[in-house]
Amino acid sequence: MIIVLNGPLGIGKSTLAEALSERIDRCAMLDGDALAAVNPPPLEAREHLHAAMALLVAHHRRFGYCNFVINHLWETEADLDDLRRRLAAPEERWACYRLTLDRASNLARIARRAEARAIDERTAEMSTFDREYALLNRAAGNALGEPFDVSGPPGSLVEVLLEKLG
Repeated sequence: MIIVLNGPLGIGKSTLAEALSERIDRCAMLDGDALAAVNPPPLEAREHLHAAMALLVAHHRRFGYCNFVINHLWETEADLDDLRRRLAAPEERWACYRLTLDRASNLARIARRAEARAIDERTAEMSTFDREYALLNRAAGNALGEPFDVSGPPGSLVEVLLEKLG
């Protein structure tokens, strides 16, 4: 099974992915933001990220891991289709959630995170957040994932997701 958590900066993708992966047997978590953090940025960012994810999924499968929680921001349906084509076998279960949260709560999470950092990145993060938040809120239907409200604590959110996944 592959579970994709799609959402803007600061919404809690990594926190939820970690909590969820701890509750699923034979599960590996892939943090797209960590995998995409290269300098200089690649010319083909999607290709670079998806190829790295495909290598890691294949590697983990060789060691018996069969469930994956993957978090990142995917901006288009084509990006998610490409990821699915590379990672999921035709019969494999695929679930993609677009994490949602009201703007004020998302901004509060970003502010809390900024307080714990040595470098002040708030200006850059606000610009990134504004773009990502607008993009995801314009998404029609489930094109960028089934909407999933993350306003609760991670433990409660994990329980809801596990119930949805059956």
